[in-house]
Amino acid sequence: MQTVTAKPIQTKKQVNQPTPFNSRVRIYPANNSLPASRLMTIESVIKKSSKMQITEAKLTRYEEFAAKTGEYKSSISNNRMVWIVTGFVQGEFRMAKDRSVCTDSAKLVELRDAETGDSFGRSVHCPPNNQINFMP
Repeated sequence: MQTVTAKPIQTKKQVNQPTPFNSRVRIYPANNSLPASRLMTIESVIKKSSKMQITEAKLTRYEEFAAKTGEYKSSISNNRMVWIVTGFVQGEFRMAKDRSVCTDSAKLVELRDAETGDSFGRSVHCPPNNQINFMP
């Protein structure tokens, strides 16, 4: 008869690693079935976009925006309701962390979550010959 002695299993001590800042991606699930009372009003959207002269504010699904621009974000459901706000800024508009300036009539397109008001970003289009770059 053989005798076997079991050795204790060594386990690695788990250490809670700090989560790096901004490493968590917020997920925006579908919300197109919410009642309008749960979404931002056009007045709220206009107030948040006060730096531009608004030419259009449209409430739509993210899918429509992504299809037009080709900019898909996997963290945003295609059935998420968003506001697409388009407008102009007269005069000088600083872009890209002050690395360039649009000297006049910058066109802005902002994308804002219709439920939370979170900004999903904006694009700036500067007319030809109106942009000054300060990049070395």
